[in-house]
Amino acid sequence: QQQQQQQQILDYQGESNQAAEYQYQEDRNNQVFEYQEERNDVVADPMADIDAYPNGQDERARVGHQIFDTPNAMVDNNAYPNDQAEISGQPNNVAADSNFREAVQLPSNFQSLANVDDKLFQRGIDIPFYWHVPRSGGGTMNDLLGSCLHLTLAADAGGGGRDGQEEVLKVLRFSHQVSYVNVDTSTHQGISRAKNLNLASSGLADVVISPLLHEASSLFTPTRRGRMFTIFRHPVERAASLFYFIQESQWQQPGTRNDQFAHITIEQFYKDGFAENNWMTRFLTNELAKEELTENDLDIAKEVLRQKCLVGLLEEKGETFERIQTYFGWRPKNEEEQDCFEKKVEWAWPMKHKHPEIEEGSRAWRLILAANKFDLRLFEYARELFIEQGEKLFHQ
Repeated sequence: QQQQQQQQILDYQGESNQAAEYQYQEDRNNQVFEYQEERNDVVADPMADIDAYPNGQDERARVGHQIFDTPNAMVDNNAYPNDQAEISGQPNNVAADSNFREAVQLPSNFQSLANVDDKLFQRGIDIPFYWHVPRSGGGTMNDLLGSCLHLTLAADAGGGGRDGQEEVLKVLRFSHQVSYVNVDTSTHQGISRAKNLNLASSGLADVVISPLLHEASSLFTPTRRGRMFTIFRHPVERAASLFYFIQESQWQQPGTRNDQFAHITIEQFYKDGFAENNWMTRFLTNELAKEELTENDLDIAKEVLRQKCLVGLLEEKGETFERIQTYFGWRPKNEEEQDCFEKKVEWAWPMKHKHPEIEEGSRAWRLILAANKFDLRLFEYARELFIEQGEKLFHQ
């Protein structure tokens, strides 16, 4: 029963792209077109089938377990000693991190991700990869890239139905000129299928979107490198948004109702140990089942961001989307696309969900921070990287 509860609690990965699928499903154009012949001249990448798991299928099976298969994976049993939980933060200084950089070794599958300071982005060869942190602007990113800039996405919306079971890659055109490759990059099984069909070397996807950082990184190859970018949100704001979104859209709805959580308060939810902890740090390090994270895990997470990730901040969304456009050379082609872009960024924020705010210093605030002390420090580090990348990459 606890496993089932954890599965429902954490069954949110890729919810932003799923919402896009629902939005377009009713008037979806059933026309499925094969990729144009002129783009099929991409030579199959000889490195595309290299297994990212050197220890074979046993390691793949271990890594492939969904996080809710291990009920304690996201619950820090020591995070709630009392209602006055305190956070023992440590200073994050980008310049001071040089001591651990030499000692930190990134996982092997990150070798196929380009370094963020490699400015020679090659369109058609390098593949933008959006690491989707739930409730941190993913729905907006999906809409901006798909609806406004008309890029072809490899996300989760294209992997449903028979199209997602075929042994050939296609581009599915939804209404409003939104296009998806017929893969689901939000699940382990979907990523494995996309890898077997050589998604990276096919040239079909303009952008890959996935919350599963380590699995999705295995899609890329040394000759078809991924270019990682993401958007960070303050851990308390993200946790509150996630809780109220799931409570309203799932636990209180007839088809997915859960009486235990339908009217539970966020304070009780965290105090009873039902909530996730340190989601960002865990997914950056692939330590999903580890009972308690360590300083070394945080160091690895920080180094992944420093080397491989173009960092955006939801609190700086205007500047963030401007940097993303500049970095990848994405610009609206006409006034209609520009209006679409400005509308979604400035006031028609997709997937925006109104909910009670968590007052800083309140009991709920302290409980959420106690469960996410590593993510808080990682977020502060991301803020520093945002400033550093502005100076080094964008001359700000």
